[in-house]
This record gives sequence, C-alpha cells and structure tokens, in this order.
Amino acid sequence: MYFPILARQQLTEQIARSEQRHTGQLRFVIESSLNTASLCHHVTARQRAQYWFGQLGVWDTAEKSGILVYVLFADRAVEIIADRGINACVDMTLWQQICNHITQAFLQQNYMAGLSDGLDELTELLAQHFPRIHAGVNELEDEVILK
Repeated sequence: MYFPILARQQLTEQIARSEQRHTGQLRFVIESSLNTASLCHHVTARQRAQYWFGQLGVWDTAEKSGILVYVLFADRAVEIIADRGINACVDMTLWQQICNHITQAFLQQNYMAGLSDGLDELTELLAQHFPRIHAGVNELEDEVILK
C-alpha cells in the first residue's frame, strides 16, 4: 500500500504541528484515480484540486489562508491551491517548486516521504510569510483524505 494508515496519521500530526508555526490552514487530499465521467470530460488534476478546494471549504477561512495539497496518484500529479490571502504574498512559482519536489520523490517511489518533505517546505515558507504570533483556531480538519 502506498499510503498506509499509520503514515497518513503521521502526516496528519505533522500538519497539526505545522499549523502551530504559521496562520495557514492546510488540507491534503490524495485520490487514487479519476472516475470514468471525469476521464471522459478530460478533467485535469488542477481541476480536481479546485473541486476539492471548494468542496472542503478551504477557501472559507477567516484570514483567507487555506491551502490544499492535492495528489492525483494515478498520474503522480501534485497541485497546490492557495487562497487569495496567501497568494497575494507568495509567488505561484514557489508552489510549483514544492509540487516538483514531491513528484520527484514519487518517481523514486518515496510517496509518504515526498509528501512529508513537501509539507516541511510549505511550513518553512508559511512560517516566513505568515508566522503565528498568537494561538489561533484550527479552522480546517488536519486529517489527510484518501479517496
């Protein structure tokens, strides 16, 4: 199994620790593949990421600080969608660099390590631009979603 329960739980705990350092609100979604209807309509990984961004309410945080890390595992595709509060300060090329690092790990069959390392990169970037100054409310679930 590529994403075992224990590894997903560890990543969930890492997300919670990450959010203690910055004001971003992180969600991770891993889809093994797309359904036939999506394939017939040529839905891209980016479009699925946008779907989950809306479906999970990642866009609906008080500081507009939601971030979705989406993996379409069948294609080994990774997308990061950030809300406007964060995108106003962070260049989109930085998100792409993190996605590239994760997909490079996937090519080496280091799936959970790639996600964990990508989360570390996100954490450092967010701590730099959006440091947590006071205790905050965790607005979004930390649990990694596997579909």
